[in-house]
Order: sequence, then C-alpha cells, then structure tokens
Amino acid sequence: MSKRIYVEKRNHDASVAGLEQAWDQLLEESVRPTIFASFDYVQTSIRHLNRGEQIFYLLMRAEKNDGRLLAVFPLCIRPRKEHGVSLRVVMHALPPQTTEVDKPCPVIHKDHEADCWMAFADFMKSEFKAWDIIDLEELVAGSFFPEHVKDLFSLSSALPRVKKGPDSPIVDLSVSWEDFWSHHRKLRKKCGRLERRIEHLRHEITNDSKDIIRCLENYIEVEKISWKEGEMVAYHREFYADLLPRLAEKGRVWFSTLYDGEVLVSVEMAYTYLNQVYFCHGTYAPDYAVHSPGMVNSCWFIRHFTGHAYAEGDYLAGFASYVDPWAYRQEHTREVVVYRTGWKLGALFLFHAARKAKFFIKKMRKK
Repeated sequence: MSKRIYVEKRNHDASVAGLEQAWDQLLEESVRPTIFASFDYVQTSIRHLNRGEQIFYLLMRAEKNDGRLLAVFPLCIRPRKEHGVSLRVVMHALPPQTTEVDKPCPVIHKDHEADCWMAFADFMKSEFKAWDIIDLEELVAGSFFPEHVKDLFSLSSALPRVKKGPDSPIVDLSVSWEDFWSHHRKLRKKCGRLERRIEHLRHEITNDSKDIIRCLENYIEVEKISWKEGEMVAYHREFYADLLPRLAEKGRVWFSTLYDGEVLVSVEMAYTYLNQVYFCHGTYAPDYAVHSPGMVNSCWFIRHFTGHAYAEGDYLAGFASYVDPWAYRQEHTREVVVYRTGWKLGALFLFHAARKAKFFIKKMRKK
C-alpha cells in the first residue's frame, strides 16, 4: 500500500451521509470538478439507478486518523458472465451506460492525483482481492490513470488495456454571444426561419426552484411524443423528480423552453457546476421538426450562458455529434480495463484464441 495515503473501504450505508460536506468541499478542489461527481448526483443516482450492484467507496486520507479527505472513489462490483466464466467486475458506482451519467470519475484533490491513483492500485493488488476485472469507462484522455495504468499494474499481476471511448463536443462560453453568433451562418439561418414561421413563438429560461418540477413535466410531455418516445427522462422520472429539486436549491439546473403560444415546441435541460455548463437533455415536438426547434433552442440556451461566469459548455460523451460544428474542442475519453491474472483470464484468452482460429480457418477454406 502507498506509504503516503491511508485507504479506507466503506460500504454504502447510512454513514455515507456524514461525508456530504467534506465530499463537496473536496470536489471544488479536485482534479476534475464535475456535477456528475457531486454528492447529490452520486447518491441520487445510486438510489434510483443501481441494478443490484454492490456499492462501496474507497476513502483516502494522508493519515489514518486525519479527517481531511484527499479522495473518494465511488465504485461497485457488478457480476458478469462471459463464455460461461463468472466474473466480478469493479466499475464506477454510476454506470455511464445510461443517459443519466456522463464521464463519472473519482473525486481526487488536484495536488494528490498521482498519489491517490497509486494508492488505488496498491489497494486493489494487496488489500482487496475480490475482483477479476476493473473496468472504468469514460475517463478523460490524458488523465493520470489512462496514462499510467500499465505502470501501476505489472504484467505479473494483471493485464491492463486502454480503449478509445466516446468524445464530447465542448462549446466555448467565455466568448461574447456576438462572437459565437458571427461564426455560425447556418445556425443564424435556422433561427431566423423559426422566428418567421412560428407567429406566436415564445422562449423561456428558468432555474427557479419553484418551477423545476413543472419544467420536468413539460419535458416529459414533449419527450413522450418525440422520436425518443419517453425512453430517456420519462423512463427515469422518479430519479429526476428526486435529483432536480436538490440541484435547483443550489442553482445548478436550468430549463430552456420554446412555445408556440401555449403549445410546447422544444425543451432543453442543463446542469451547472462552478464555471461549467452540462447540456444534458433536449427534446422537441415532431409536428415542428421541419423548423429545427431543438437546434434553435440549443442555440438560444448557449446565448444565455455566453460572456458571463461560465467557461465551457459540455454536450456530453457520445450523444451530440450534431453540435460538433459549434465546438471549439473535443474532449476525448478512454475506457481502462484491468484483467487480473489467474485461471479466469486464461480461460477467456483461450476462448478468444479459439474463436480467432476458427474464423481464420473458415476464411482460408473460402479461398
């Protein structure tokens, strides 16, 4: 175990509630301060999205009796079966496979990133051995673990792999609206067309905590008749009904809505944390699709956040390629997979080798 960091493994129980203040303070000083690593978001996600996984946390401190947190790793063990082999997979406690979670990550103090990842690796190799695979998805490319995993897990004890993950288009919000607007001629045309063709067009933006549930219900109403058919926000309504009021109390959730008179046309949702905006969900009524209302609403939502205290707008990993022309950079992600050496890894290796051999023989016979 790392000589500099003390690691405590804590189960997901009532004692975790006592970490809220220290957790959120740590997040503000972390390597990657993101809304998806906040105490509210993590705990609400676990409460509603957990599918029976065993949740636990690795809490890291400089000293055993020092109350100052240096890192919180929210993790889970998910059982998986591959080719008849039962596997115990350590993953993020928040699964990014759902549309509710984006680029989950441990909360690590910015001055202790290397130390804490080394402590994580030491702990997983020596103290906690009830795992076969570590699979951490959507870690930001260039961050410590994807870059150094092969140094942290030697081939004698594990087989580490780094795979390409989805990309996030990032919009520059530090510029003035006039600057952003001037660089997107096609967007200006779409906005102008919508304004001309919808006579009673009305636009509303709010983060008023008293309006949040109304806005959520508006979103669900439109999503159910959209091409999404209620499979995203509507499907997880209870999660959002629990989460959004918590975020609204801290000014961390916004809605942007387009109306035709009193008819809902398009609804967009965004989270904010520190100087970041997370454009997380959008939907529009199919009867207005020809007018590109979703794109126009996104544009006017961006307008609200430009030139103020916000630095960037994150359109999340893998879901918004249509925003690529607006982005000033792409944030790339990596999936880090560590296979623990042993008979299970050997069995998987033999199966894949046999499948490749079978494919090769079949290919040769065709020639």
